[in-house]
Amino acid sequence: MGDEEGDFVTYSLYEGIVSEVLAGRIEGHKCPICVEGELDCSADDMHVMLKCKKCGRFFEGMLA
Repeated sequence: MGDEEGDFVTYSLYEGIVSEVLAGRIEGHKCPICVEGELDCSADDMHVMLKCKKCGRFFEGMLA
């Protein structure tokens, strides 16, 4: 799998959560990787960050 394919697969796991975080819901999201951990979420005009408090996996993106 190439980097672009990997990025797309990773984004697809977090896509719904990213949409909700950008809409203002930053609490109560579960990690799509370990399923047990809660995500620490933040977003501003340029950046979104989701990080699992249990497994440490994260998703980070720049907004265009």
